[in-house]
Amino acid sequence: MPAALYLSFVTAAISYTVTETKLFRPLREWLQRKNSFLGELISCGYCFGFWVALVITIIYRPRLFDLWWPLDYLLTATVIFWLGGIQWAVMCWLTEKAGK
Repeated sequence: MPAALYLSFVTAAISYTVTETKLFRPLREWLQRKNSFLGELISCGYCFGFWVALVITIIYRPRLFDLWWPLDYLLTATVIFWLGGIQWAVMCWLTEKAGK
């Protein structure tokens, strides 16, 4: 479980950085012009966070369940995504509170 918790922090940090910061605004706007689906995906921290969690799970292969391995990785990615989503929401709330 510690690996999933640590990876959820990474998921939240990557999702927040890509979907909310000024650094990635040009990329988000460019993708929105080129492909509305991808533009929406990279602009939504919740949506983007799931794919980040899935990629991180595929790379690091943490296993929270003892099931058929593809299902295990999908469920593990979902747990990492869920924990990361909470952290992402807290970061957005704190940024808003700070007036940035």
